[in-house]
Parts: sequence; C-alpha cells; structure tokens
Amino acid sequence: MTMALLAALPALLVSPRFIRAPPAICALTAQQEDLITRADDLHASNDVDALFSLLQGADTDEADVAWRVARAHHDKAQDSEEAANDPALKEQLLREGLAIAEAAKASGSGYALKWYAILLGRLGDFLPTKEKVGNSYKIRESLESAAELLPEDASVQTALGQWCFKVASISWIERNVAKALFGAPPESTFDEALRYLERSHDLRPSKKAALFAGLSQLKRSEPAEAKRWFELCLGLESVGEDDKELDVQATSELARC
Repeated sequence: MTMALLAALPALLVSPRFIRAPPAICALTAQQEDLITRADDLHASNDVDALFSLLQGADTDEADVAWRVARAHHDKAQDSEEAANDPALKEQLLREGLAIAEAAKASGSGYALKWYAILLGRLGDFLPTKEKVGNSYKIRESLESAAELLPEDASVQTALGQWCFKVASISWIERNVAKALFGAPPESTFDEALRYLERSHDLRPSKKAALFAGLSQLKRSEPAEAKRWFELCLGLESVGEDDKELDVQATSELARC
C-alpha cells in the first residue's frame, strides 16, 4: 500500500517571494521599523544570506519582527547553496523558523499563521508519514485563518490550492488509511483547488499558481484549459531555483496536452 500521496500532503512548495509586506499594525520603535524595512528590501532582492545575517539575534517578541525572522529561516533553508548541500542544516533552519512562527501565532498575525503553515509543510520532508499526514490538518487550519486575515495575499491562496489538489489526488485506499489513523480523512476536490488557484492568479500571477491550475484542469479532463495555464506559467519570469523547477514541470506537462 503506497502512502506517497498522503505523505506529500503537507509539502507546500509555494514560494511567496518578492512581495513587499504591508506596514506593521502595531506601534514599533524606530529601530524596529528600520530593521523591518531593511529586511523587506533584502527579501525582495532575494539576498537570503544577507537577510538571515541581518535578522540573527533579532527580538522576536514583536510579531512583525518574528514572522520576518521565520521567513528568513525559510528562505535560507530553501534558497541558500549552504543549506542545499547540507540536509541537516536545512532541517535545523526549518525547525527553528517553525518554532518562531508558532510562538508568534498567539499575536493573531496573519503572516505568522502563513509562515507557520509554510514552514510546517516544508518540514514534512524530514518527518515520518504519520506525522506528516497529521500536520496536514494543522496546515489547512492555519492557511484558512491566514486567508481570513490576509484576503489579498496571493501566496496563501496558492498554498490552499496546492493543499486541495494533493488531497483530491489521494486514492480511496490512502483515504481509508488516513481515516483509520486520524478518524476523518482530509477532504477536497479539484474544483476547490482550481478556485483558490484562480483567485491567486487574479491577485498576483505566479508560476506556482499557474502550474497547479493547469494540473487541476488536467484532472478535470480539460486539456485545452490545462495547456493555457501551462503556457501562462512558462510566460512568467523565472526567479530562483524553485521557478526553474516549475518551468521544467510545466514544459513536461505541456508536451502531454
């Protein structure tokens, strides 16, 4: 019995990069405001090592600083050459970032909830199957809460679309295994996935949303629409290693349409 799809549930690969975060909603000191501005500039330029160095030792008691520190851990884990060559370091960075984001959730910050879900999903590569499947429920709950607080955040919609796509892809056997383990299996459809992905694309076009929209249309037996989405994916600018991988997948799927 394969558990591959179940194990993949929390593996959210969304890369909400290069987006200028909104001003902090709480009163910050001038020093904190300067730190946040510099951190957002480095994030936007994809300078992951400089960003991580800048935020090392930052006070994470303030939620608007904390979620940026968590984001910096995610970026270094996913995009730095150092972490790419050292799985143990990558896992450590993800765990540290997750702990920071989890603590910041109590503030009610939508960004803390978003980065908690993303980091928990990324950590799935290092967890046993049962724990990964159990985390998938936490990821969905956190993303839905983040979506309520951040209705214009395209990356949250993309992550929800990916979650729905992966859940809808689970086989009947795997669904029953999940039911036996957790009492109720995760539920979704390709139509629901597509709605989130289309919403994400309307907010801010991205390769990730376009690719998964195309994959969802294939599952819905709509090859012409799938082709359109894969072409949209390839037409968007590639930035970083994640985007290169998306281009490879979109090219492969396009050849099959």
